[in-house]
Order: sequence, then C-alpha cells, then structure tokens
Amino acid sequence: MGVLKAKIVLTGGPCAGKTTTIAKIKEDLENLGYHVLLLNECATEIINLGIRPFGNNKVDVFDFQNEILNLQVFKEKRLIDIVSKLPSDTKCILLSDRGIIDNKAYLGEELFNKLLLQNNLKEEDVLDQYDMVIHLVTVATNNENKYNNSTNSARFEDDIEEVIDLDKRTNEAWSKHKNLKRVEATDIIDEKIDKVIKLIHEYLNIK
Repeated sequence: MGVLKAKIVLTGGPCAGKTTTIAKIKEDLENLGYHVLLLNECATEIINLGIRPFGNNKVDVFDFQNEILNLQVFKEKRLIDIVSKLPSDTKCILLSDRGIIDNKAYLGEELFNKLLLQNNLKEEDVLDQYDMVIHLVTVATNNENKYNNSTNSARFEDDIEEVIDLDKRTNEAWSKHKNLKRVEATDIIDEKIDKVIKLIHEYLNIK
C-alpha cells in the first residue's frame, strides 16, 4: 500500500488564486516524486449540478452546505482508500481545494455545530484530519480592481466588502487548526505561489 505523507488544504476567499496555485503545487510535487491526489472544490461541483443557495429554485443555505460536507467527506474517504491500493513505495499527498471546516464560514458557529451533529462529526476530529491548512488571502483585500468573479462560473460573490468579509470568516473558521498558514495577497501571483510551495516544502522537509 502507498503512504499518505500529508493531507493539505488550500482555502481562502473568492479570487485568492487557489486553482492556479493548486495546479503549480501538483506539478512541483510530482516532479519531486510524490503522487498527488487532487480533491477539487465541492461547492463548485454542487452548484454546477444545479444545486445552489441563490437565484431561482434555490435551496436553503444549511441544506446546501450539508450537500457540500457530504460530498467532501465521501471524496476524502475514497481518495484515502485509493492510497491503500497503490504500490508500497508511492508517496502520496492529498491536496484539497477547501475542506470541511470551510462550511463554518458560510453558516456561522451555531449552524455549523448543528451540521456537524447531524453528520456525527466533531470539530476537533475534523481539524485533526488535515495536516496543513494554507489560507490564501483574496486579491480583493490588496487591489479590488483585480477581483474578478468571471473565472469560475459557480462564483456568485460580486460585492467587494462581502468578499473581504468572507475571507476573514474563512480564516476565523480555521483558526483552531494546529498548522494554519496565511499567505497574503499580492499583485504578482507567482510570488504567492512560491510562498505556498515553500511552506509545503518546509512541512515535508524537502531540502
């Protein structure tokens, strides 16, 4: 069976550069001999299926976040199960675009606790499932003219203050994690990516 070296989450507000950064991380780690198992953002998948908490035929926000949580849990379990089926010398990294705790940023503490209880989960256990969480701060905090929600068809936040507030709530949601790192916004995305990759290299003890 393969060896799971780390479960790493990239989180942050809308237009933080997660998709671009994840692609570069995957390329970098695979060049170093790691096998990257990639878990794409569940919210985007759910919205593209036609389940959304906005617009016509919208569902309740709590029900929407419940769908996200269940898909996230399912995909994480399937990917971890796959590790056991890989050759014994396979060094695996599970790289996730957002994690279960992101639901808290959208629901608030009371409803999030209700969501966890409904799914027989405890926040401390969920946090412990992830080895490293990297918060990418949205570009809206640095240069609002750079913010653009057209790069993701499932992104609906278009008010700058709302985007910045969501970024803050996301950071607060993950604040209890033992290995939370924060990478500030910058006009040059490559600088941001380099910082993220450096953090991952340090965690994995890559010289």
